[in-house]
Amino acid sequence: MVSAGGPVAAIVARHLVECSLTIFSEGAATATAAESLRASLAPQGVKLYTLEDEVLLMEDTWSRSQCDGYIFLLMDGDAVLLHADISHYHAAIYHQPHSLWNYHAHYILLLLGSDNSTFRPSDVASLYNFKKTEKLLILQPQNEHILAWTHQLYSHTSSVVLLDTWKDGKFHQNQNLFPSKLRDLQGVVLRVATFDHPPSVVYVHDEHHNIISRLGVDMQIVQTLARAKNFSAEFTEVSHDELWGFELPNGSWVGLVGKVFNELVDIGVCNMFLELHRWKQVDYSVPYNFERGCFVAPSSKPVLNWKSPLMPFTRDTWIFVGVVLAVGGIVLYSIVDLSVIPESSEFFSVSYDYLYVLGALTVRSFNSVPYHHPVRVYVGFLWLFGFIIATAYSANLVAFLSVTQMSAPIDTMEQLLKSGLRLGGHAFWKTQFAASIDPTVRKFIDILETDVDLDSLFDKVEAGKFALIENKQYLELQAGARYTYGSHTTIRIVPECLLLYSIGLAYQKNSPLKSLFDSIILRLFESGVMQKWQEEVVVYFRSQYVSKRPHIPAEEIRGRALNLAHLQGVFYKLGIGYLVSAIILILELLYSKQSQ
Repeated sequence: MVSAGGPVAAIVARHLVECSLTIFSEGAATATAAESLRASLAPQGVKLYTLEDEVLLMEDTWSRSQCDGYIFLLMDGDAVLLHADISHYHAAIYHQPHSLWNYHAHYILLLLGSDNSTFRPSDVASLYNFKKTEKLLILQPQNEHILAWTHQLYSHTSSVVLLDTWKDGKFHQNQNLFPSKLRDLQGVVLRVATFDHPPSVVYVHDEHHNIISRLGVDMQIVQTLARAKNFSAEFTEVSHDELWGFELPNGSWVGLVGKVFNELVDIGVCNMFLELHRWKQVDYSVPYNFERGCFVAPSSKPVLNWKSPLMPFTRDTWIFVGVVLAVGGIVLYSIVDLSVIPESSEFFSVSYDYLYVLGALTVRSFNSVPYHHPVRVYVGFLWLFGFIIATAYSANLVAFLSVTQMSAPIDTMEQLLKSGLRLGGHAFWKTQFAASIDPTVRKFIDILETDVDLDSLFDKVEAGKFALIENKQYLELQAGARYTYGSHTTIRIVPECLLLYSIGLAYQKNSPLKSLFDSIILRLFESGVMQKWQEEVVVYFRSQYVSKRPHIPAEEIRGRALNLAHLQGVFYKLGIGYLVSAIILILELLYSKQSQ
């Protein structure tokens, strides 16, 4: 079996000529056979180890090259059973003794024990790491024959199949002893974790709210993979409280990432951002989409109409107009008082002079006209100034009264921080904020609220109480379908976003599905069909909300005649004038009574 003319030498010569080979012997019982096998191969290029824990836990034992082959000579197989049945990755995460493994290597196991009834090929095939290793060959002596077995990946029937039989110095069927086992999955059921998150995944419900189908780019990819590789998908729903998942204090994960990491499902799919923190828990496919993380905030709100009379001028302009009024009355009184030739008696009243200046600023004339040159020159320039100011104010006031004025929009992350809005989003974003080198982005860690429901949170954004962070496609779809009324959208994506993220599928760590699916995903991406899928699901999703959005009459969109809401500021100021006049009248009456 281990001689130069034996089956192992034949297998190596046929399949592993260019591979780096390692032989493992199980103590003294197989040491001689291992030396003999090594001598029959190329002794200078073959490593030889004894199956011990120290050897199996060394990185050098499992060093990877372009092609690797591991040959195990086993009697009872205890060391292999223990080592190959440990998830080395899970063990490392939870700080337990762990094993190492080369999932892309060729494995040949020789069952040399005189009684193999306690260590069968099916026992090997059921070990954790071999279930993720495609190239496995088990040689089992039986009477004068040697049976060559291999296992089946993702199979619900027999775990091992007989490939060939060695007899009379050759394999009789001349089969490929390391066949591809993933070319056709033969209708196997793969478990897929997902949840409703348009436009990536959109659920279609019946009248009883049962899921009847799933749409979206991510679902189309899963369905295409299923047709191409002949498997069916069994969907597992992820709680909307957990969504993509997050890490608990004890180091375990929940949500979609948790289901994949804990191997409750084979694939996780739903707008999965490919980033470093979650890569420690799952393997990613090649990316098939790219998207930014963005904020959505309330759209600009109409400025209160009582401010309309003040809005034609800026604050600085109003201050200077006020200064002109305050100084103008005193200057007019002083010129009249210092004039050699006396003016009309009305101009010797300070209150009248202020009223006169106010009339000039509002282009309202009085019956009294100055007679003498110094006063006339001053009043002339005052009238000219007032005419220009009043004309500019009147022209601008028309625009502010007839067009609804909006507050300044939130355009940057800095403005969002200063807005006082609460921020909601998934716990994933805290890890992204923490990893950012931008100090503004890092400040969002302290205000992000993760215990929120995304669907209902949009209503709070519209109400002006919250902002929300999510991927841009999701925000655009929600804003366009649910919060657009005519030409007006009540929520708005902040133009300044986070950096671009890649999007892909999540696999179990070291899953053989990655190499199987990645080439198909790349071809789908290059074909451009994903853009078509995206457009189709956007049209469908928006159609579900057309009848739910309130209808806005055309005349409301075009605008209406000015109403009390438009002119309320004018009435407020008239009311203020009445109030001030009444106060002055009361003070006058009180003063006159005290003087008597």
